Amino acid sequence: MAYQKIALEYKDRHLTRPMLDQIVGAQTRAVPDATELIIRCRSAAKTAYEAVDSYPIKVTIIAREVTPEAL
Repeated sequence: MAYQKIALEYKDRHLTRPMLDQIVGAQTRAVPDATELIIRCRSAAKTAYEAVDSYPIKVTIIAREVTPEAL
């Protein structure tokens, strides 16, 4: 039976691109066989949304608040 390992990260703050780089790096080292990383945060910068496709792992950002500059 196939399965997927998904890493989760919770941040109660605004997510920036440098933070995203740190989170992805730390999670890929901590859970190397994860197929997806889900990040739940308060809000995220436009650069963070633009960067999700540049990682070797699938990254999903779930923001509670939408910031106007992220649209």
